[in-house]
Amino acid sequence: MSDGSHWGDAYYGALYLDSVADLLTPRLSALEAAAIRALLRLAPGESVLDLACGHGRHARVLAGGARVVGLDRSGAYLRRAAGEGAPAAFVRGDVRALPFRAASFDAAYSWYASLFMFDDAQNEACLSGAARVLRPGGRLLVHHANPLRLAREPDASARRALPDGSAVEEESHYDVARGVDRCARTLVRPGGDRLAGTAELRYYMPTEWGPLARRAGLRLVELTTTPDAGRASRREPGPDSPDLIALLEKPK
Repeated sequence: MSDGSHWGDAYYGALYLDSVADLLTPRLSALEAAAIRALLRLAPGESVLDLACGHGRHARVLAGGARVVGLDRSGAYLRRAAGEGAPAAFVRGDVRALPFRAASFDAAYSWYASLFMFDDAQNEACLSGAARVLRPGGRLLVHHANPLRLAREPDASARRALPDGSAVEEESHYDVARGVDRCARTLVRPGGDRLAGTAELRYYMPTEWGPLARRAGLRLVELTTTPDAGRASRREPGPDSPDLIALLEKPK
């Protein structure tokens, strides 16, 4: 695992998980896992790598039919994943230096932009690393927010109360020129304890995905969105689409 400090170590801890836990319902996890399964065309018993698996909510669902390995940098998240009884294997590691042999997996996926938290050169290295551990013909799914939609409304703010009485505030700005969304989040507990952090996530435009895939040694199969994932005929993301999913394949 890479030992270099990164903003994700503070942001993707209690600050992130506690502020969204009530939104990440079992129903949502099942719907997202179904989209992953359909797009990757997972067959029973295939080996799947969950890149930056967090507390294992997708791995838990997918492991019912596939052999899932979840990788995350956070020991706390992995302990939670293991403690909730997910029938998957969990490995502590960094997406910048995957601790797996070449061609170890039939498929892999990254959900919620967790593969692209770095500069462009490092993001491409992460994508190349994911390609390395796929077998020839293996598929990789990468999900992130829709930059076409963010470009129309680059500034956003929100405040909401959590079931335990905590308050979450968020301010975000999408830099269209850089393709980077910068989000500052604050969580204030009922007793006054305060957690705060800032995330910077890179969202690639649809036109960027073909060249990005080729440089990583992959082929872009299609671009789509979560609402279209289960359909036979899928559309590319437009400005009104909620998200972007890139489906990639390692050439045989």
